[in-house]
Amino acid sequence: MRVRHKPPTLVSMWMLDVFCCALGCVTLLFLLNSRMATDAVQANRTALLDLESTDKRLAAALTSLESTRLQLTGEVQERGTLAARVTELEGVRLRLTDEARTASEQLKLARTEREETAAKLARARDDAKVAQARLDATQLALNAAEKKSDATAKELATARAQSADADDLLKKRQKDIDALAKKDAASATQVDSLQRLVRAKDDERLALETRLAATRKELTDADARLRAAQKDFDAQLAAAKAAAKAAAEELAAAKAAAKAAAEEVASAKTGAAKTGEQLAAAQAQIKDLSKKVDDANVNIVDLQGDKAKLADKFNRLQRDADARFAGIAMTGKRAVFLVDMSGSMGKRDLSSLDETKWPLVVETVCKVMRSIPTLEQYQAIVFSSEANWVFGTGEWQPFAGEKSVEAVSAALLKVKPKDDTNMYAALDKAFSLRAGGLDTIYLFSDGLPTSGPGLTRAQQTANPPLSEPELGVILGKHIRETLTRTWNRPLPTQARVRINSVGFYFDSPDVGAFLWSLSRENDGSFVGMSRP
Repeated sequence: MRVRHKPPTLVSMWMLDVFCCALGCVTLLFLLNSRMATDAVQANRTALLDLESTDKRLAAALTSLESTRLQLTGEVQERGTLAARVTELEGVRLRLTDEARTASEQLKLARTEREETAAKLARARDDAKVAQARLDATQLALNAAEKKSDATAKELATARAQSADADDLLKKRQKDIDALAKKDAASATQVDSLQRLVRAKDDERLALETRLAATRKELTDADARLRAAQKDFDAQLAAAKAAAKAAAEELAAAKAAAKAAAEEVASAKTGAAKTGEQLAAAQAQIKDLSKKVDDANVNIVDLQGDKAKLADKFNRLQRDADARFAGIAMTGKRAVFLVDMSGSMGKRDLSSLDETKWPLVVETVCKVMRSIPTLEQYQAIVFSSEANWVFGTGEWQPFAGEKSVEAVSAALLKVKPKDDTNMYAALDKAFSLRAGGLDTIYLFSDGLPTSGPGLTRAQQTANPPLSEPELGVILGKHIRETLTRTWNRPLPTQARVRINSVGFYFDSPDVGAFLWSLSRENDGSFVGMSRP
């Protein structure tokens, strides 16, 4: 049987580690750059969302301011209506007073009404100035917001439209003020008319005094309603001022948010620039890694050359591994095959014949011959009570591959196992070829030696005779000593002969011990086949 070993893969693993490290570095840098770029993009998106939110809050503030402005306009209109109503009632009262009193007093009251109308007109103009100041402040805020955020141009355009609407409303209010001025002029004209009508009304004075009481009551009620309206107007005006203040605060907050958004955008741009620098550094690192990969490729080419050399070495080792038989190194240029053909080689045990054993021995000898890659010349010896050459008289036979194997197989299959085991004669015949270059002996046997030299006279004539195990121990020891002293002694010009042993299935452990000791002491190996 052949034992095959998988070649080491250290070179391939090292190459894989180099590639994996380089790929891991490139992947890590790519992931880091991607993460930083993603963070920068997310920061930009967050800044844009904050800016949009700020724009929405600014639009809401402008809407609230416009609502407040409309509310103030309504209040001013209502105040104008109330003022007109008061004026009308005052006129009625003046007329009644003039009718009740002298025409001069009526004229004085008319002048007083004119002065009050002028004062109201002045207050209305002051309110218009305040509204104009608020409109200017709003316009400045809108201009500042327009400068700080180009992204909100659309919303600012809407704000400008709303500002234009506010301007229209202010113009309408100015028209109302002009109307009040015209009304004041009309009042002056009416005073002149009253002066002309003073004399005409003297006749009606008595009739109107009755109506005066009722009119005074109505005037008292009107004054009460006027005070209530004035109180409501003051409350609404205070609420409008608070709303305007809140709108101003929201506008300030919107400006701060817009400023913060601008700073965040600038920070995002700085981060993007930093990310670009890091990306450039990463690209430089990738370039360095590419150079290292190129160098690694050069090293890989060198390693491939080394790999080829190692492959050749491995092939040689593989051939050497293949050239083994069950752990025995198949070596030798000139080898002798010693084949035991004693009677036990045809038996399964001491009493049972086995017709398959000898063909198995022959097949094993042929397998060993095929497994020796360096075999050039060979010879075979069969032994039982005596030893005989298989081919000729002991001359070397050139090894011709399968042809030689078939010749050995045919010759051995003609042999019939018989008699006892004279291993001494076989080894003596084999070592006769040492001078001719013998370097290896392959011994095929299933038992201890049972005949041959090595017994003393007393041992030969012992009564009862020695048993086969006892003979085996004594003759085996003699063979091992003869090998050490004579046959396989060290020579200055020749190496020791290597003896490899193949033992076939046997019952006694002493057989295996003997063959193993024989091979170990002569630089060889032993393998035992315990079953067919």
